[in-house]
Amino acid sequence: MGTKQVVLSDEKDASDMFVKRGNRYSDRGAPHAVEYISMNQNPGFRPKDEGWRRQRQFMHSAVSITSINNKYQSPMDDEATFTLNKVLHSPSSFHDHFLRYAYSVLTSSLLGFSIRSASDPYIHDNEAFTAELMNSFRPDCFPTNVFPILRHLPQWLLPSLRTMERLRKAYVAEMWAFRSKIEKRVQDGSATESIYKQFLLNRSDYAVTDEESVHTFQSMIDGGTRSPHNNLLMFLVLMMEHPEWQRKLQQEVDGVCGDERMPSYTDIPILPTVRAIVKEGVRCRSIVAEMGISHCLATDDIYNGYFFEKGTVFHATFASILTDKEIYPDGAAFNPARWLEPTYPTYKEPLSICPNCHNFPAFGYGRRACPGVEFAERSLVILVAKLGWAVDIRWPLDGDGKEVRETIEYESVPAPRPMKFGCSIKARDSRRVEVVQRAAEGLRFE
Repeated sequence: MGTKQVVLSDEKDASDMFVKRGNRYSDRGAPHAVEYISMNQNPGFRPKDEGWRRQRQFMHSAVSITSINNKYQSPMDDEATFTLNKVLHSPSSFHDHFLRYAYSVLTSSLLGFSIRSASDPYIHDNEAFTAELMNSFRPDCFPTNVFPILRHLPQWLLPSLRTMERLRKAYVAEMWAFRSKIEKRVQDGSATESIYKQFLLNRSDYAVTDEESVHTFQSMIDGGTRSPHNNLLMFLVLMMEHPEWQRKLQQEVDGVCGDERMPSYTDIPILPTVRAIVKEGVRCRSIVAEMGISHCLATDDIYNGYFFEKGTVFHATFASILTDKEIYPDGAAFNPARWLEPTYPTYKEPLSICPNCHNFPAFGYGRRACPGVEFAERSLVILVAKLGWAVDIRWPLDGDGKEVRETIEYESVPAPRPMKFGCSIKARDSRRVEVVQRAAEGLRFE
Protein backbone atom coordinates (compact mmCIF):
# COMPACT_ATOMS: atom_id res chain seq x y z
CA MET A 1 0.00 0.00 0.00
CA GLY A 2 1.27 3.47 -0.85
CA THR A 3 3.62 2.33 -3.64
CA LYS A 4 3.01 4.25 -6.86
CA GLN A 5 2.08 2.05 -9.80
CA VAL A 6 2.36 2.98 -13.49
CA VAL A 7 0.89 0.91 -16.33
CA LEU A 8 2.67 1.10 -19.70
CA SER A 9 0.64 0.24 -22.78
CA ASP A 10 2.96 1.59 -25.48
CA GLU A 11 5.89 -0.38 -26.88
CA LYS A 12 8.05 2.72 -27.35
CA ASP A 13 7.61 3.83 -23.75
CA ALA A 14 8.38 0.36 -22.42
CA SER A 15 11.47 0.07 -24.62
CA ASP A 16 12.69 3.57 -23.78
CA MET A 17 12.39 2.97 -20.06
CA PHE A 18 13.28 -0.70 -19.63
CA VAL A 19 15.93 -0.96 -22.35
CA LYS A 20 17.43 2.46 -23.13
CA ARG A 21 17.23 3.54 -19.48
CA GLY A 22 17.64 0.05 -18.14
CA ASN A 23 20.18 1.13 -15.53
CA ARG A 24 17.35 3.01 -13.80
CA TYR A 25 14.34 0.83 -14.55
CA SER A 26 15.67 -2.68 -13.92
CA ASP A 27 14.98 -3.06 -10.22
CA ARG A 28 12.19 -5.34 -9.04
CA GLY A 29 9.05 -4.75 -7.04
CA ALA A 30 8.09 -8.32 -6.20
CA PRO A 31 5.26 -8.97 -3.69
CA HIS A 32 6.35 -9.45 -0.09
CA ALA A 33 5.42 -13.14 0.01
CA VAL A 34 7.54 -13.87 -3.06
CA GLU A 35 10.53 -12.03 -1.61
CA TYR A 36 10.16 -13.82 1.72
CA ILE A 37 9.85 -17.34 0.32
CA SER A 38 12.78 -16.88 -2.07
CA MET A 39 14.77 -14.86 0.49
CA ASN A 40 15.37 -12.29 -2.26
CA GLN A 41 17.75 -14.78 -3.91
CA ASN A 42 15.70 -15.80 -6.96
CA PRO A 43 17.22 -13.79 -9.85
CA GLY A 44 13.82 -13.37 -11.48
CA PHE A 45 12.51 -11.36 -8.53
CA ARG A 46 15.69 -10.25 -6.79
CA PRO A 47 16.49 -6.52 -6.51
CA LYS A 48 19.20 -5.18 -8.80
CA ASP A 49 22.25 -5.65 -6.59
CA GLU A 50 25.70 -7.21 -7.03
CA GLY A 51 24.36 -10.67 -6.24
CA TRP A 52 21.77 -10.34 -9.01
CA ARG A 53 24.48 -9.26 -11.46
CA ARG A 54 26.55 -12.33 -10.60
CA GLN A 55 23.54 -14.59 -11.07
CA ARG A 56 22.63 -12.93 -14.35
CA GLN A 57 26.13 -13.40 -15.72
CA PHE A 58 26.09 -17.04 -14.66
CA MET A 59 22.71 -17.69 -16.31
CA HIS A 60 23.86 -16.15 -19.58
CA SER A 61 26.92 -18.38 -19.50
CA ALA A 62 24.84 -21.50 -18.87
CA VAL A 63 22.18 -20.96 -21.52
CA SER A 64 24.66 -19.81 -24.16
CA ILE A 65 26.45 -23.16 -23.88
CA THR A 66 23.24 -25.09 -24.49
CA SER A 67 22.40 -22.92 -27.51
CA ILE A 68 25.67 -23.20 -29.43
CA ASN A 69 26.86 -26.67 -28.44
CA ASN A 70 25.53 -29.65 -30.42
CA LYS A 71 26.21 -31.76 -27.34
CA TYR A 72 23.11 -30.13 -25.84
CA GLN A 73 21.05 -29.54 -28.99
CA SER A 74 21.04 -33.20 -30.04
CA PRO A 75 19.45 -34.39 -26.76
CA MET A 76 16.77 -31.72 -27.24
CA ASP A 77 15.99 -33.26 -30.62
CA ASP A 78 15.83 -36.72 -29.01
CA GLU A 79 13.44 -35.45 -26.34
CA ALA A 80 11.17 -34.05 -29.05
CA THR A 81 11.18 -37.39 -30.90
CA PHE A 82 10.36 -39.26 -27.69
CA THR A 83 7.50 -36.84 -27.01
CA LEU A 84 6.12 -37.15 -30.52
CA ASN A 85 6.09 -40.93 -30.22
CA LYS A 86 4.21 -40.68 -26.93
CA VAL A 87 1.68 -38.30 -28.47
CA LEU A 88 1.08 -40.72 -31.35
CA HIS A 89 0.47 -43.62 -28.98
CA SER A 90 -1.67 -41.80 -26.40
CA PRO A 91 -2.83 -38.51 -27.97
CA SER A 92 -5.42 -37.75 -25.29
CA SER A 93 -2.57 -37.38 -22.76
CA PHE A 94 -0.96 -34.51 -24.69
CA HIS A 95 -1.03 -32.28 -21.61
CA ASP A 96 1.17 -34.71 -19.67
CA HIS A 97 3.44 -35.43 -22.64
CA PHE A 98 4.15 -31.73 -23.13
CA LEU A 99 4.71 -31.24 -19.41
CA ARG A 100 7.26 -34.06 -19.33
CA TYR A 101 8.98 -32.61 -22.40
CA ALA A 102 9.20 -29.12 -20.88
CA TYR A 103 10.94 -30.58 -17.84
CA SER A 104 13.13 -33.23 -19.42
CA VAL A 105 14.52 -31.07 -22.20
CA LEU A 106 15.78 -28.74 -19.46
CA THR A 107 16.85 -31.22 -16.80
CA SER A 108 18.84 -33.26 -19.33
CA SER A 109 21.04 -30.28 -20.20
CA LEU A 110 21.06 -28.39 -16.90
CA LEU A 111 21.00 -31.18 -14.33
CA GLY A 112 22.18 -34.29 -16.17
CA PHE A 113 19.11 -36.53 -16.08
CA SER A 114 16.07 -37.08 -18.28
CA ILE A 115 12.51 -37.71 -17.17
CA ARG A 116 10.44 -40.45 -18.79
CA SER A 117 6.99 -39.79 -17.34
CA ALA A 118 4.88 -36.83 -16.24
CA SER A 119 4.17 -38.77 -13.04
CA ASP A 120 7.86 -38.68 -12.08
CA PRO A 121 8.26 -37.48 -8.45
CA TYR A 122 10.59 -34.68 -9.55
CA ILE A 123 7.85 -33.15 -11.71
CA HIS A 124 5.13 -33.83 -9.14
CA ASP A 125 7.05 -32.18 -6.29
CA ASN A 126 8.24 -29.23 -8.36
CA GLU A 127 4.77 -28.61 -9.79
CA ALA A 128 3.18 -28.72 -6.35
CA PHE A 129 5.66 -26.22 -4.98
CA THR A 130 5.43 -23.94 -8.03
CA ALA A 131 1.65 -23.86 -7.73
CA GLU A 132 1.97 -22.59 -4.18
CA LEU A 133 4.66 -20.12 -5.19
CA MET A 134 2.41 -18.72 -7.95
CA ASN A 135 -0.26 -18.10 -5.33
CA SER A 136 2.22 -15.99 -3.39
CA PHE A 137 1.54 -13.20 -5.91
CA ARG A 138 -2.09 -13.08 -4.82
CA PRO A 139 -3.02 -10.60 -2.09
CA ASP A 140 -6.13 -12.62 -1.22
CA CYS A 141 -3.87 -15.53 -0.28
CA PHE A 142 -1.06 -13.43 1.22
CA PRO A 143 -2.43 -10.12 2.56
CA THR A 144 1.06 -8.95 3.58
CA ASN A 145 1.58 -8.21 -0.11
CA VAL A 146 -0.63 -5.12 0.26
CA PHE A 147 -0.76 -4.48 4.01
CA PRO A 148 2.85 -4.08 5.27
CA ILE A 149 1.76 -3.72 8.89
CA LEU A 150 0.65 -7.37 8.89
CA ARG A 151 4.26 -8.49 8.32
CA HIS A 152 5.04 -7.68 11.96
CA LEU A 153 2.38 -9.95 13.43
CA PRO A 154 3.37 -13.26 15.05
CA GLN A 155 3.02 -16.29 12.80
CA TRP A 156 0.51 -17.97 15.11
CA LEU A 157 -1.86 -15.05 14.55
CA LEU A 158 -1.72 -14.91 10.72
CA PRO A 159 -1.90 -18.29 8.91
CA SER A 160 -0.40 -16.91 5.69
CA LEU A 161 2.80 -16.04 7.56
CA ARG A 162 3.09 -19.67 8.66
CA THR A 163 2.55 -20.77 5.07
CA MET A 164 5.32 -18.44 3.88
CA GLU A 165 7.75 -19.85 6.45
CA ARG A 166 6.82 -23.43 5.55
CA LEU A 167 7.39 -22.75 1.84
CA ARG A 168 10.67 -20.97 2.50
CA LYS A 169 12.04 -23.90 4.49
CA ALA A 170 10.89 -26.43 1.88
CA TYR A 171 12.35 -24.32 -0.93
CA VAL A 172 15.75 -24.09 0.73
CA ALA A 173 15.88 -27.72 1.84
CA GLU A 174 15.04 -29.06 -1.62
CA MET A 175 17.60 -26.90 -3.41
CA TRP A 176 20.46 -27.87 -1.11
CA ALA A 177 19.50 -31.54 -1.07
CA PHE A 178 19.63 -31.60 -4.84
CA ARG A 179 22.96 -29.78 -4.86
CA SER A 180 24.40 -32.39 -2.48
CA LYS A 181 23.11 -35.23 -4.66
CA ILE A 182 24.83 -33.87 -7.77
CA GLU A 183 28.04 -33.12 -5.88
CA LYS A 184 28.16 -36.70 -4.68
CA ARG A 185 27.70 -38.02 -8.21
CA VAL A 186 30.43 -35.73 -9.54
CA GLN A 187 32.80 -36.93 -6.82
CA ASP A 188 32.18 -40.63 -7.45
CA GLY A 189 32.27 -40.21 -11.24
CA SER A 190 28.65 -41.24 -11.88
CA ALA A 191 27.40 -37.78 -12.89
CA THR A 192 26.33 -37.46 -16.53
CA GLU A 193 27.20 -34.43 -18.65
CA SER A 194 25.32 -31.28 -17.60
CA ILE A 195 25.71 -27.58 -16.93
CA TYR A 196 25.51 -28.28 -13.18
CA LYS A 197 28.33 -30.81 -13.43
CA GLN A 198 30.52 -28.39 -15.36
CA PHE A 199 29.75 -25.66 -12.83
CA LEU A 200 30.88 -27.85 -9.94
CA LEU A 201 34.00 -29.07 -11.76
CA ASN A 202 34.98 -25.50 -12.64
CA ARG A 203 33.62 -23.80 -9.52
CA SER A 204 36.44 -21.25 -9.30
CA ASP A 205 35.54 -19.85 -12.73
CA TYR A 206 32.23 -18.45 -11.48
CA ALA A 207 31.71 -15.46 -9.21
CA VAL A 208 28.34 -16.51 -7.79
CA THR A 209 28.23 -17.65 -4.19
CA ASP A 210 27.03 -21.17 -3.38
CA GLU A 211 23.73 -19.82 -2.11
CA GLU A 212 23.26 -17.72 -5.24
CA SER A 213 24.06 -20.72 -7.45
CA VAL A 214 21.41 -23.04 -5.96
CA HIS A 215 18.77 -20.33 -6.31
CA THR A 216 19.88 -19.67 -9.88
CA PHE A 217 19.59 -23.30 -10.96
CA GLN A 218 16.17 -23.57 -9.33
CA SER A 219 14.96 -20.39 -11.01
CA MET A 220 16.03 -21.73 -14.42
CA ILE A 221 13.96 -24.87 -13.83
CA ASP A 222 10.94 -22.93 -12.54
CA GLY A 223 11.02 -20.34 -15.32
CA GLY A 224 12.17 -22.69 -18.06
CA THR A 225 9.43 -25.31 -17.74
CA ARG A 226 6.17 -23.45 -17.25
CA SER A 227 6.34 -21.12 -20.25
CA PRO A 228 7.26 -23.77 -22.90
CA HIS A 229 4.52 -26.07 -21.60
CA ASN A 230 2.00 -23.25 -21.82
CA ASN A 231 3.08 -22.33 -25.35
CA LEU A 232 2.88 -25.91 -26.60
CA LEU A 233 -0.70 -26.12 -25.33
CA MET A 234 -1.44 -22.80 -27.02
CA PHE A 235 0.01 -24.19 -30.26
CA LEU A 236 -2.62 -26.95 -30.24
CA VAL A 237 -5.41 -24.43 -29.69
CA LEU A 238 -4.17 -22.19 -32.51
CA MET A 239 -3.85 -25.08 -34.95
CA MET A 240 -7.42 -26.13 -34.17
CA GLU A 241 -8.66 -22.60 -34.70
CA HIS A 242 -6.53 -21.91 -37.80
CA PRO A 243 -6.29 -25.05 -39.95
CA GLU A 244 -5.02 -22.98 -42.89
CA TRP A 245 -1.80 -22.33 -40.97
CA GLN A 246 -1.53 -25.95 -39.98
CA ARG A 247 -1.55 -26.79 -43.69
CA LYS A 248 1.18 -24.23 -44.35
CA LEU A 249 3.22 -25.70 -41.52
CA GLN A 250 2.84 -29.18 -42.95
CA GLN A 251 3.67 -28.04 -46.46
CA GLU A 252 6.92 -26.45 -45.29
CA VAL A 253 8.20 -29.43 -43.30
CA ASP A 254 7.14 -31.82 -46.05
CA GLY A 255 9.02 -29.73 -48.61
CA VAL A 256 12.18 -29.92 -46.53
CA CYS A 257 11.95 -33.48 -45.19
CA GLY A 258 9.59 -35.42 -47.44
CA ASP A 259 7.83 -38.32 -45.74
CA GLU A 260 10.90 -40.44 -45.01
CA ARG A 261 12.50 -38.45 -42.21
CA MET A 262 11.44 -36.13 -39.43
CA PRO A 263 12.71 -32.56 -39.17
CA SER A 264 15.68 -32.12 -36.83
CA TYR A 265 17.38 -29.19 -35.15
CA THR A 266 19.71 -28.84 -38.15
CA ASP A 267 16.67 -27.92 -40.30
CA ILE A 268 15.67 -24.92 -38.18
CA PRO A 269 17.32 -22.29 -40.46
CA ILE A 270 15.24 -23.47 -43.45
CA LEU A 271 11.92 -23.61 -41.59
CA PRO A 272 10.87 -19.94 -41.33
CA THR A 273 7.15 -20.78 -41.29
CA VAL A 274 7.66 -23.05 -38.29
CA ARG A 275 9.52 -20.29 -36.48
CA ALA A 276 6.87 -17.74 -37.45
CA ILE A 277 4.08 -19.93 -36.07
CA VAL A 278 6.01 -20.39 -32.83
CA LYS A 279 6.69 -16.66 -32.43
CA GLU A 280 3.12 -15.71 -33.29
CA GLY A 281 1.89 -18.33 -30.83
CA VAL A 282 4.03 -16.80 -28.09
CA ARG A 283 2.57 -13.38 -28.95
CA CYS A 284 -1.02 -14.63 -28.82
CA ARG A 285 -0.37 -16.50 -25.60
CA SER A 286 1.13 -13.38 -24.01
CA ILE A 287 -1.81 -11.21 -25.08
CA VAL A 288 -4.47 -13.39 -23.48
CA ALA A 289 -2.71 -14.84 -20.47
CA GLU A 290 0.58 -13.19 -19.48
CA MET A 291 1.02 -10.33 -17.01
CA GLY A 292 4.77 -9.94 -17.09
CA ILE A 293 6.86 -9.09 -14.04
CA SER A 294 6.99 -5.48 -12.90
CA HIS A 295 10.03 -3.21 -13.02
CA CYS A 296 10.91 -0.85 -10.19
CA LEU A 297 12.57 2.54 -10.59
CA ALA A 298 15.93 2.65 -8.81
CA THR A 299 16.29 6.45 -8.80
CA ASP A 300 14.18 9.54 -9.49
CA ASP A 301 13.65 10.12 -13.20
CA ILE A 302 11.90 12.42 -15.65
CA TYR A 303 10.45 10.83 -18.79
CA ASN A 304 8.55 12.78 -21.45
CA GLY A 305 7.90 15.57 -18.98
CA TYR A 306 6.61 13.26 -16.24
CA PHE A 307 8.43 12.99 -12.92
CA PHE A 308 8.66 9.54 -11.38
CA GLU A 309 10.11 9.07 -7.94
CA LYS A 310 12.38 6.27 -6.83
CA GLY A 311 10.45 3.12 -5.95
CA THR A 312 7.69 3.62 -8.52
CA VAL A 313 6.60 0.26 -9.95
CA PHE A 314 6.00 -0.07 -13.70
CA HIS A 315 3.90 -2.71 -15.44
CA ALA A 316 4.15 -3.37 -19.18
CA THR A 317 0.80 -4.73 -20.39
CA PHE A 318 1.33 -7.27 -23.16
CA ALA A 319 -2.36 -7.10 -24.13
CA SER A 320 -1.74 -3.53 -25.35
CA ILE A 321 1.92 -3.61 -26.36
CA LEU A 322 1.63 -6.74 -28.49
CA THR A 323 -1.46 -5.41 -30.29
CA ASP A 324 -0.11 -1.91 -31.06
CA LYS A 325 -1.70 -1.01 -34.40
CA GLU A 326 1.47 0.60 -35.73
CA ILE A 327 3.41 -2.64 -35.25
CA TYR A 328 0.57 -5.17 -35.54
CA PRO A 329 -2.00 -3.67 -37.97
CA ASP A 330 -4.46 -6.53 -37.43
CA GLY A 331 -4.17 -6.39 -33.66
CA ALA A 332 -4.62 -9.61 -31.74
CA ALA A 333 -5.36 -11.77 -34.81
CA PHE A 334 -3.21 -14.89 -35.17
CA ASN A 335 -1.23 -14.16 -38.33
CA PRO A 336 2.26 -15.68 -38.72
CA ALA A 337 2.50 -13.97 -42.13
CA ARG A 338 3.47 -10.80 -40.28
CA TRP A 339 6.90 -12.34 -39.71
CA LEU A 340 7.26 -13.73 -43.25
CA GLU A 341 6.02 -11.08 -45.69
CA PRO A 342 7.69 -7.70 -46.43
CA THR A 343 4.34 -5.87 -46.42
CA TYR A 344 4.20 -6.09 -42.61
CA PRO A 345 6.17 -3.73 -40.31
CA THR A 346 7.38 -6.74 -38.27
CA TYR A 347 9.12 -8.42 -41.24
CA LYS A 348 12.89 -8.87 -41.03
CA GLU A 349 15.54 -10.64 -43.08
CA PRO A 350 17.28 -12.99 -43.59
CA LEU A 351 14.63 -15.66 -43.25
CA SER A 352 17.33 -18.17 -42.35
CA ILE A 353 17.56 -16.35 -39.01
CA CYS A 354 14.35 -14.37 -38.79
CA PRO A 355 11.78 -14.63 -37.41
CA ASN A 356 13.11 -15.41 -33.94
CA CYS A 357 12.24 -14.42 -30.38
CA HIS A 358 15.39 -12.41 -29.67
CA ASN A 359 14.43 -9.08 -28.03
CA PHE A 360 10.75 -10.00 -28.27
CA PRO A 361 8.75 -8.14 -25.56
CA ALA A 362 6.93 -11.34 -24.56
CA PHE A 363 10.22 -12.54 -23.01
CA GLY A 364 10.81 -9.34 -21.06
CA TYR A 365 12.84 -6.19 -21.51
CA GLY A 366 16.45 -5.15 -21.22
CA ARG A 367 18.40 -6.39 -18.22
CA ARG A 368 15.33 -8.29 -17.01
CA ALA A 369 14.68 -10.14 -20.27
CA CYS A 370 14.60 -13.91 -20.04
CA PRO A 371 18.20 -15.15 -20.48
CA GLY A 372 16.96 -18.51 -21.74
CA VAL A 373 14.90 -17.18 -24.64
CA GLU A 374 16.96 -18.92 -27.34
CA PHE A 375 16.87 -22.26 -25.50
CA ALA A 376 13.11 -21.96 -24.98
CA GLU A 377 12.51 -20.99 -28.59
CA ARG A 378 14.55 -23.92 -29.92
CA SER A 379 12.71 -26.39 -27.70
CA LEU A 380 9.41 -25.09 -29.10
CA VAL A 381 10.49 -24.92 -32.73
CA ILE A 382 11.86 -28.45 -32.95
CA LEU A 383 8.80 -30.07 -31.36
CA VAL A 384 6.35 -27.94 -33.38
CA ALA A 385 8.20 -28.94 -36.57
CA LYS A 386 7.95 -32.63 -35.68
CA LEU A 387 4.27 -32.33 -34.76
CA GLY A 388 3.55 -30.57 -38.04
CA TRP A 389 5.31 -33.35 -39.93
CA ALA A 390 3.59 -36.24 -38.15
CA VAL A 391 0.06 -35.33 -37.01
CA ASP A 392 -3.19 -33.57 -37.82
CA ILE A 393 -4.60 -31.41 -35.03
CA ARG A 394 -8.35 -30.75 -34.93
CA TRP A 395 -11.20 -29.98 -32.57
CA PRO A 396 -12.66 -33.20 -31.14
CA LEU A 397 -15.98 -34.43 -32.51
CA ASP A 398 -19.14 -35.31 -30.65
CA GLY A 399 -21.31 -38.37 -31.30
CA ASP A 400 -22.92 -36.67 -34.31
CA GLY A 401 -19.59 -35.84 -35.91
CA LYS A 402 -19.79 -32.13 -35.06
CA GLU A 403 -16.80 -30.16 -33.76
CA VAL A 404 -16.71 -29.57 -30.01
CA ARG A 405 -15.21 -26.10 -29.76
CA GLU A 406 -14.25 -24.87 -26.32
CA THR A 407 -13.56 -21.46 -24.84
CA ILE A 408 -10.11 -21.78 -23.29
CA GLU A 409 -9.91 -20.59 -19.69
CA TYR A 410 -6.79 -19.93 -17.63
CA GLU A 411 -5.58 -20.17 -14.07
CA SER A 412 -5.75 -16.94 -12.05
CA VAL A 413 -2.00 -16.72 -11.36
CA PRO A 414 1.04 -15.25 -13.15
CA ALA A 415 2.13 -17.37 -16.15
CA PRO A 416 -1.22 -19.21 -15.99
CA ARG A 417 -1.79 -22.56 -17.63
CA PRO A 418 -4.90 -23.14 -19.71
CA MET A 419 -7.47 -25.31 -18.04
CA LYS A 420 -7.89 -28.81 -19.47
CA PHE A 421 -9.33 -28.82 -22.99
CA GLY A 422 -10.07 -31.40 -25.66
CA CYS A 423 -8.03 -31.89 -28.82
CA SER A 424 -8.02 -34.53 -31.55
CA ILE A 425 -4.48 -35.52 -32.56
CA LYS A 426 -4.13 -38.18 -35.27
CA ALA A 427 -1.23 -39.43 -37.37
CA ARG A 428 -1.13 -38.05 -40.90
CA ASP A 429 -0.35 -41.51 -42.26
CA SER A 430 1.03 -44.88 -41.15
CA ARG A 431 4.36 -44.33 -42.91
CA ARG A 432 5.18 -41.41 -40.63
CA VAL A 433 4.20 -43.40 -37.55
CA GLU A 434 6.73 -46.06 -38.54
CA VAL A 435 9.48 -43.45 -39.01
CA VAL A 436 8.79 -41.96 -35.58
CA GLN A 437 8.59 -45.33 -33.86
CA ARG A 438 11.90 -46.54 -35.33
CA ALA A 439 13.60 -43.32 -34.27
CA ALA A 440 12.13 -43.53 -30.77
CA GLU A 441 13.21 -47.16 -30.34
CA GLY A 442 16.80 -46.16 -31.04
CA LEU A 443 16.93 -43.47 -28.34
CA ARG A 444 19.10 -43.86 -25.28
CA PHE A 445 18.60 -41.62 -22.25
CA GLU A 446 20.59 -41.16 -19.07
